[in-house]
Amino acid sequence: MNRALEYLRASRASEIASLQRLLRTGQHITAISELIHALQRERGVSNIWLCSGGQLFGEELALRAAAVTRQQQSVLAALPAAEAQAGNSRFCMLIAAALQALDELPALRQQVRDRSLDQAHAMDAFSHIIRTLLNLVFEAADTASEPDISRALIALFSFMQGKELAGQERATGSAGFAAGAFTLAQRQRIQLLIDAQEQNFATFSQFADAGNLQRWRQMADANSQIERLRRIACTGAHCAQDGVLQWFTLLSARLDQMRQIEDALCAALMACCQRAIAAAQQNEDAVPHRETESSFTLYLSGASWLDEHEATLDSDGIAPQLSRSVLSLIREQAQRLQAQRDELATMRASLDERKIIDRAKSWLMQQHGFSEQDAWQMLRKSAMNQNRRMLDIAQAVLAVAATLKG
Repeated sequence: MNRALEYLRASRASEIASLQRLLRTGQHITAISELIHALQRERGVSNIWLCSGGQLFGEELALRAAAVTRQQQSVLAALPAAEAQAGNSRFCMLIAAALQALDELPALRQQVRDRSLDQAHAMDAFSHIIRTLLNLVFEAADTASEPDISRALIALFSFMQGKELAGQERATGSAGFAAGAFTLAQRQRIQLLIDAQEQNFATFSQFADAGNLQRWRQMADANSQIERLRRIACTGAHCAQDGVLQWFTLLSARLDQMRQIEDALCAALMACCQRAIAAAQQNEDAVPHRETESSFTLYLSGASWLDEHEATLDSDGIAPQLSRSVLSLIREQAQRLQAQRDELATMRASLDERKIIDRAKSWLMQQHGFSEQDAWQMLRKSAMNQNRRMLDIAQAVLAVAATLKG
């Protein structure tokens, strides 16, 4: 029994260490979300500066760049040490990719100030940097193993992704309104961005806690002014001369509101980690001693052997202290663990679908020279034309890729 207790203590200590690592990851994500928001704001003013031919928001460029630099320093301070750890290879690789992307900022800013880069390429450059940071959040959501924390991470990542798409919508709309007319490509891109936002916010709604879901529902419907401007953008109707500033102001206010929900989601994630740690530590403190071994709790990965008729087994046939009440406790515990596994499997499936679609997009981009949005639009259009799920189309694309590779 003493050896069993040693392993039980080791199990609980390992669980606490894992949860504490998740808490630190939550702290990293909070810093990353602040940096992403600062980058989105810098991208916004850079867009207006370029779209206006250097007439608007020139004084804002330095201010937004300084805000990004401050947040960048906070992220660097929050990152884990660059040390080899089992199972940490991919996360470290993604951190390296994000840091390399951030190193491109000074050159990008100079090109924006000199107006040697057009609006579309500047937006793509900022969006690439933001995407490398979002990949870190996705990786955390993909590797978390505690169901409640996984739910919080998936809700946060989905919301951050939707907010980033809203920022891209702001940039694309700014270009069209500044030009006085929208090209066909811009109209299609805005519609695509609106649809993609809805998908991400639907995933967020599935996994978010009640409080943050209520906050989102209160602001989810765009106000009538935004909807009116969206109709102009998507239909190619005449653009008013002051449309660009009105569009930028309204979409910026919406993004700032989203930022408040993002902050609340980060807080919910941290609270979830802290609750899990407190519960695990409470269990750790309750580890029984030799003389109280009758209260030892069994944790089972499954209990198919505990059919109803087997609950009447004579306790002497199992263990001296295993009574029928303990059998009931074991059954309830097994059912709880199974429910947690089922929920975690559902969340994993959602993340796995995204991985498959992203792989299909990457192949289309490499094979045909598509942009990321063009690849996504091709998958979406094929799914609609064939009345199939986008996941099915992505899997078919990867099957073709494998055949060509072979």
